[in-house]
Amino acid sequence: MEMIGSIITGVVAIGLGFYVGRLWAPTVSWSLLIGVVCGGVCAILYFGATVLMGQLAPNTLDPKKIGYWFFLLIFAGPILGALGAFLGYRRMPEFQQD
Repeated sequence: MEMIGSIITGVVAIGLGFYVGRLWAPTVSWSLLIGVVCGGVCAILYFGATVLMGQLAPNTLDPKKIGYWFFLLIFAGPILGALGAFLGYRRMPEFQQD
């Protein structure tokens, strides 16, 4: 359960980074920074949602697994968000000459 949630969180980080990088990033470096923030926010939201679910439905989630996948998402989420933002920035029609 925790692994599936973390994979979904990684996909959401890529998608959110792509969307935000495509719309709001003026340069490549800003798109990477925005993507890192998007990935970090997704990782924190994953942690909050899994802890809330663990509190509302006791004995359904293993706290060790939540911590393990959150630890991985703290590093992988910003990287995936930056990747999505970079790809989103590169697909902007105004910047096809880059």
